Amino acid sequence: MTTYLVVYEKKQGDSYEAVEQKLASFGEAFHEIDNFWIVASNLIISDLRDVLVKLLPEGTKLMVTKYVPHNAMEMGAAAWHGFALPQESWLAGRL
Repeated sequence: MTTYLVVYEKKQGDSYEAVEQKLASFGEAFHEIDNFWIVASNLIISDLRDVLVKLLPEGTKLMVTKYVPHNAMEMGAAAWHGFALPQESWLAGRL
């Protein structure tokens, strides 16, 4: 499984329910910030992008990036603030 960071723009008046349902379907998804998701998938990055873009309103900007820690033994590959303990534990175990 590969960890991906997914972010898309949200325009007022458009529906994002389909893409959000798809992202949530990946199982262990992290979604604590509006249009930012962290998901694990067996899809390659371009396939994940293609699946998601079909579910977004036309013309919506989308970015999918593969999360690769600089050095698994090095702290600081990811940093965060303001989340409850369950969310912090989830992040710490995956990033």
